Amino acid sequence: MTTSTGGLTLFDAARAMDVPFTKEVTPADKEVNARGFKFHYLDWGNESRPPLVLWHGRTNAAHTWDFTALACCQDYHILSLDMPGHGDSDWIPGGDYTVDSQVPILTGFINALGLGSFYLMGHSMGGRMAMVYTSQNLAKVRGLVMVDMAPQTGGRGEGAMAVGWRRLPWETDSFEEFVEAAHRVNPRRSPEQLRGSLALQLRQFPNGKWSWKWDPALREAETNGRTNEQHWEAASKITCPFLIIKGGESEMVPQETLDRLAFMHPKFRSVVVPGASHQVHGDKPALFIQAVQEFLRSVS
Repeated sequence: MTTSTGGLTLFDAARAMDVPFTKEVTPADKEVNARGFKFHYLDWGNESRPPLVLWHGRTNAAHTWDFTALACCQDYHILSLDMPGHGDSDWIPGGDYTVDSQVPILTGFINALGLGSFYLMGHSMGGRMAMVYTSQNLAKVRGLVMVDMAPQTGGRGEGAMAVGWRRLPWETDSFEEFVEAAHRVNPRRSPEQLRGSLALQLRQFPNGKWSWKWDPALREAETNGRTNEQHWEAASKITCPFLIIKGGESEMVPQETLDRLAFMHPKFRSVVVPGASHQVHGDKPALFIQAVQEFLRSVS
């Protein structure tokens, strides 16, 4: 089956990518306000299970985790957030998306949900925020997963990531133009899969143009703002089990960074997903989900 945009439905896309799931589940769209900031998030139900909070990367949205959530929502209460400035969450006034601006806002989100302890997973920018949040809230996070992000990243990897999303247009005259551009940037995904996912990340504006559902400031905004030394200090404070999942074709996380983490952190482990680039969970979802599930089962 296809969506109104001609893309595969989530369930057919998941089957095409060998994503394991037992039930067709559709998440509930929810909102919560914290300190005057509106957050939109997807609640995949099963509230009696341990919470798993998902924070996406720059220029993505809550739906970027749909394959992962679909596969894991029978065992965990999955809460997938539109990060500040993305999707249907509020934008940060002034366009300050650095770590030290976002982490207090994200802390407000967690507190507003009234969560006790939970598992936390973040990709790219969201992974960096998750690491810093965990270092400041040791009693909250039961297990941390960072996806293609680390305390110290590789210069060539960061450059390739930036070039990738900056090669996509800011706006187009049609939805299909976005699909074609995205397929050129990432041919690992089929056009049918891209149509389904982009339908959740784009909107048509009153002038007829199609553009992203995120703050235009994010196209150039600094989303780090900390030194490597500050990030290593944060990593050194983490006490919970800690996993990094790296794309086998990504240069974002150098081996020396993984080696240093393994030396300093007795509960650290890493997994490399072959054939995946920076968007590990979308490029090779079945292998990614396997790594996540094995880690979570081992620390539950």
